Amino acid sequence: MAGSLKDQLLKAGLANKQQAKKASIEQRKEKKNISQVSLEKAESEARLKKQREEKAAQDRALNQARDTAAHERAIDAQVKQLIEHHKIRISDKAETKYQFVDGTAIKQIWVDSAHVTQLVRSQIRIARDGDQYSLIPAIVAARIEERRPERVIPLSSDQQTSDEDDPYADYVIPDDLMW
Repeated sequence: MAGSLKDQLLKAGLANKQQAKKASIEQRKEKKNISQVSLEKAESEARLKKQREEKAAQDRALNQARDTAAHERAIDAQVKQLIEHHKIRISDKAETKYQFVDGTAIKQIWVDSAHVTQLVRSQIRIARDGDQYSLIPAIVAARIEERRPERVIPLSSDQQTSDEDDPYADYVIPDDLMW
């Protein structure tokens, strides 16, 4: 009983050399197939793992983008609420047209003389409220500038940047000049 099963079957006469050779070839083929199958299985598992990792990375990126968009919408809502809540009402009897620069365009807003004085002293500021402009206290404007600086119209002192080729750089324009 020390020999292999093949040897024992040959000695007992239950199998001949051809059958034994055929059986050993079949065993080798099975081992080869098993190794190929296990190799293919390992490759497919590696592909699946890589696909899962890519999908997870893509999902993380999408979630990050959604979170960023939600955060931006929340900031916009906060700024809108700050402007709406702290908006200074201008009476219907406003007689002074206050002109200011918004980007590259000159805009205007009708205000009272008291508001003009406060604007010149930077006690109140102008904020972009959709396609309209509103007056808000300077403290609220500072809070809005922390969140969305583009929503607050810069002060005239903030806008003045000296240009080297400006022929009128030596002439100072007063802040309370009405056009």
